[in-house]
Amino acid sequence: MSRTISLPEDLWKRAEGLAAAERMSVEQFLSTRLSEQFDDLEYLRERAARASQAKFREALRQIPDVDPEPYDRL
Repeated sequence: MSRTISLPEDLWKRAEGLAAAERMSVEQFLSTRLSEQFDDLEYLRERAARASQAKFREALRQIPDVDPEPYDRL
């Protein structure tokens, strides 16, 4: 199935440049990147579903309460 969408000219130009660098059509490039974004979003949702405040607090308790090294100070 294919659909037609409208993109701002500057976005299309950027996509053209990136697609050319990867030696693929703009349509292939955009389809691939959109698919990757959906996969990333699904992965984050799955991770969030397994998260809990109790696990987070336990992980924080394992961090030593010490001053940072000089190179890590703000």
